[in-house]
Amino acid sequence: MLLKQLQIKDFRNLKQTNLIPVSGVNLIVGDNASGKTSILEAIYYLSHVRSFRTQYVTDLISRQSTYLQLVANIETSDKNTVPIGIRRSKNRSEIRVNREPVKRVSDIAAKFPVLAIHPDSYKLINGSPSQRRQFIDWGVFHVEHGFFQAWQRFRKSLSQRNAALKSKQKNDVCQLWNFEICSTADYIDQLRYKYFKNLEPYFNDLSQQFFTDDTVSIEYKRGWPSDRELSELLDVNLQKERLKGYTYYGPHRAEVAIKVNSQSAQTCISRGQQKTLVALMRLAQAKQFSDATGRSCVLLYDDLAAELDIAHRSMILSVLSSMNIQLFLTAIEEAQIELSDWSDNGVFHVEQGVIS
Repeated sequence: MLLKQLQIKDFRNLKQTNLIPVSGVNLIVGDNASGKTSILEAIYYLSHVRSFRTQYVTDLISRQSTYLQLVANIETSDKNTVPIGIRRSKNRSEIRVNREPVKRVSDIAAKFPVLAIHPDSYKLINGSPSQRRQFIDWGVFHVEHGFFQAWQRFRKSLSQRNAALKSKQKNDVCQLWNFEICSTADYIDQLRYKYFKNLEPYFNDLSQQFFTDDTVSIEYKRGWPSDRELSELLDVNLQKERLKGYTYYGPHRAEVAIKVNSQSAQTCISRGQQKTLVALMRLAQAKQFSDATGRSCVLLYDDLAAELDIAHRSMILSVLSSMNIQLFLTAIEEAQIELSDWSDNGVFHVEQGVIS
């Protein structure tokens, strides 16, 4: 998977610009607030239809404009070129894949898989469990084709059950959704568990290279006790759930426990170590994705030089250069990133939202 061309219009301070990246590493250089991170954000937005920096679309639309527009050509693994595009205003979103309108974000996400490592990525460790569920579900979505539909069915059933609980409906009404919840929950758990077990060796290999004096582990927890059936827990806890107005157990409560020397990585390592650890989790995902699908994702790494010390920066760059992926890096100065390990590399300078 390659991004062959990107046209950006009215996205933050990028008024109207065009990027033709190389297939290897693309280094985007510029001062702070020049627009280099916005380029990575635009690429990410094309895949996820959301930003990794803000939840408000109004933050993304340039001043004095009413909409943003992103248009790209991507090259698939079978060498076909597919145009994709997004036009987004405050109240309306238009998505096109191969010039045809699509309604689901999943349609564009499946065509254009993108992973990002950025200054807020440490929240994968320090943030809420939902951040870690998103981490695992990105991989499951791209590797297991039945996951998305099962997750949609589960979310619909969960929403109906929670609505019944919140409105204090009778027990039999609340329990109407139990069968659908349990059947989809078991399937989602199977897919997540399978993916996680396939991911672990990639992560373990990387963590042993970087944390040579520590034992680092990641553990998938499905959202209900491993020795109990979900159907039983839904029945046993029904009265408590009616008081609270929501469902206690299920895949919506799944978690990934990240530990260093058997202690939570949230409290036992420094912020810098957390950022390194998160980078390794993302790199493991990218490696596993390539091996499982025969495709490659696009990887974005914002401000790598500022996020890591020189030793770890060199090690990360060594890992990146060994991966057969298209990579986008940002830096304030070109000299901060050594590109000699890539035969195909390009450097782009950004100043006041203009790429040269």
